[in-house]
Amino acid sequence: MKRILITSILGFLFSGLFMSCQEDEIKFYTGPVAINMTVDGDGTFVSNETNEEKTFKIEFAVQGEVSDRDRVLKLAFGKEHTAVAGTNFDMPMEVIIEAGRLDTIIECKAYREGLTMEPLMFDLVVDPSGDFVGGVNDELLVKLMLGYPTKWIDPSGWAAEYWLGKCTQAKYAFVFEQLGTLDLGPYQGSFGSGYMDLMNKFNKILETDPRLDDDGKVMKFGPGY
Repeated sequence: MKRILITSILGFLFSGLFMSCQEDEIKFYTGPVAINMTVDGDGTFVSNETNEEKTFKIEFAVQGEVSDRDRVLKLAFGKEHTAVAGTNFDMPMEVIIEAGRLDTIIECKAYREGLTMEPLMFDLVVDPSGDFVGGVNDELLVKLMLGYPTKWIDPSGWAAEYWLGKCTQAKYAFVFEQLGTLDLGPYQGSFGSGYMDLMNKFNKILETDPRLDDDGKVMKFGPGY
């Protein structure tokens, strides 16, 4: 009787483990091989500086399986495209994703000549005639203009965004006015504490000399602003 009871218990345990494994089974992506795009940098030239060219990077990540052959990623322009390739910017429109890789990076060169405060744009999309279709982030809008960056130049990668808030052109113009530089690296401090000091300093100035942000609201620095 004991043996039958033990066998029944073991059978129940194995059955439970099997069901648990089935429930925890990882579901792999099985759709078409796609590409997601992100940009590291921008095409904004600071009005107060004299550099005539700037280079930024566009990153491509494969959504799908690794291949044992080189694959061709073809790019095209979307509906928002107003910048002129070869005049306002240069970049390859065909990219090779090498065998065994799921990502690659290309460089885009932007030119200052002819730009104004009104942005020209190139709207990058995936041309499905290549080996890939568009993924979740399958469209990239890049502005080419005179103005200020819309991303803090911050070596930590996060601290300026936290302490100073969302980067806008109006905020960066104010920061440049106060510091005389766009590079926030020297002000970072330990674990970004230097940015907290900047936040307090800037907000104190704005109390007596208020400015408007890009959205027309009163400018303020800090988490959530």
